[in-house]
Amino acid sequence: MKKTVLTCVFILLLTGIFLPNQLFASWPIGKYRDIVIPSMFLYRQTDRFDRDGHRIKGDPGASFTSYSANLYVGYGISRRLDIIASVPYVYTQNKFANGSVTNQGPGDLLMGLSYNLVNFNYIRYLSVQVSGIAPLYKGHNPTLDLGLGSYGSEVKLMYCGNLPKSIASKGYFNTEIAYRRYFDVQGPDQVSFSGTVGYPVSHHDQLSLELLFFRSFSSNKAFNPNINNARDYAFFKPSLNYGHQFTRRFSTFIGGYYTPFGQNTGVGYGGSVLAIIKI
Repeated sequence: MKKTVLTCVFILLLTGIFLPNQLFASWPIGKYRDIVIPSMFLYRQTDRFDRDGHRIKGDPGASFTSYSANLYVGYGISRRLDIIASVPYVYTQNKFANGSVTNQGPGDLLMGLSYNLVNFNYIRYLSVQVSGIAPLYKGHNPTLDLGLGSYGSEVKLMYCGNLPKSIASKGYFNTEIAYRRYFDVQGPDQVSFSGTVGYPVSHHDQLSLELLFFRSFSSNKAFNPNINNARDYAFFKPSLNYGHQFTRRFSTFIGGYYTPFGQNTGVGYGGSVLAIIKI
């Protein structure tokens, strides 16, 4: 059970490679228990997809790179109800043919409650999470800012657990669907769906494959190389991940991803490194 919990944390965190301010839980942490997850993420793009999904070569020397460090903390209020918070620190560099601009600072604070609706014999979990989003920065430069600069909210439905024995004797899965709304005249409204399958390759090691589809809707249709501040776009992102459990309370994970398809967004690639600490 504890191993399944850790793998579910890992899966959901890696979903945040493209959106490092999104961290969440789909299982009960446990009454009066804590979980702390420090992590680092990299995102980079040089080319882009147009609105029809065609790949466009970037200008010579132009690129966008984002580095972020994130601290996620979760606390079990009861056996089913948890409170979670995620605080990122972001560094971005936007290079152009004639120069570059950089920015750094705290990004969007995400804080909310996760409630386990049903557990199926403590093997699979169906949970819902409701969160609020608050920018920790000020700015109005769409090529430079660390986020959309607006307050928002999110609701998410999550289902994860062990694979059915009819499919595999080992392994786990995770599926989730989310809706996010930013309170600005331009929105955006964002929906996402992800599915992950993982398999233990040894007693302490595991591999997983995640497929993520993300769509952001806004009246502002302009392309923005800064993924933190883009509004109307879509992408499909597969990622491959590896994790190692040192003890029952400490694990580390690495992952990498690429976006083979998208609309009005960058051809992004990158990875993550994180640790999971159970207190």
